[in-house]
Amino acid sequence: MARKPKPGADRWADIKGGMAFVVPVQLTRHESWRLMSPWAHKLVADLSTQYTGYNNGYLCAAWTLMKKRGWKSRTTLAKACAELEHYRVIERTQQGGRNRPNLYAFTWRRIDRIEGRPLDVGATLTSSNAWDAPLVPFRYRPKFRSSCPLNGLESQ
Repeated sequence: MARKPKPGADRWADIKGGMAFVVPVQLTRHESWRLMSPWAHKLVADLSTQYTGYNNGYLCAAWTLMKKRGWKSRTTLAKACAELEHYRVIERTQQGGRNRPNLYAFTWRRIDRIEGRPLDVGATLTSSNAWDAPLVPFRYRPKFRSSCPLNGLESQ
């Protein structure tokens, strides 16, 4: 049986800075979480540094931000984003384009709305928990395939 906290005890006071990012235990025990690459886990941790509790849906994995967090390869970052979207740990809330980044939301939290900053998807009252669906293992497929034959030789 779990202990009851003493009246007036502030459990968040133990945490330096008074803030914590919470990942549901049920998610960490899910098969998809076990199958995710270390890079995908790192991206969850790096996106969590942007999360304030009121900005889910406005999380950005742009190269300029992630490079400061220690990422060395744009391709690895793109693969990690694709993997997290595949396992539905994050969902895209704004499609990027010219001078506009892709924005993401954690699926175990509701999507927030910030006045004056619209998203491609609307705010939600509850989380989608899309990560809970069973999925096939992730396999990265690049968007563009090279039309050049291997080693410059045409197959005969």
